[in-house]
Amino acid sequence: MPRIQQNSMPTSLHYALTDSQCGVCGGQLEWKANFNDINQPKYTAQHCNQDYAIHIDAVKIEVVTHKVGTEATRRMRDEPRAIKMAKGLAEEEKNTN
Repeated sequence: MPRIQQNSMPTSLHYALTDSQCGVCGGQLEWKANFNDINQPKYTAQHCNQDYAIHIDAVKIEVVTHKVGTEATRRMRDEPRAIKMAKGLAEEEKNTN
């Protein structure tokens, strides 16, 4: 496990929370969430009379699942564009008569 040094390089949050050690004695750090200031969320720890902080500067959001609609929606999405246009024109013609 790496020892924490002042102003060390950025790393993954999971790695920092689970594998960080005190810079003095090498003991495992126990982090506490401090989200009181939503503009500067951080985790803090204390060990060997030293204070440690992990500042969360960036957040990555990704889509992990894609919800599929109803069967009719799926069929409409998969229909060729020409068929969709023809159906739309037929419906429009029906509504004008």
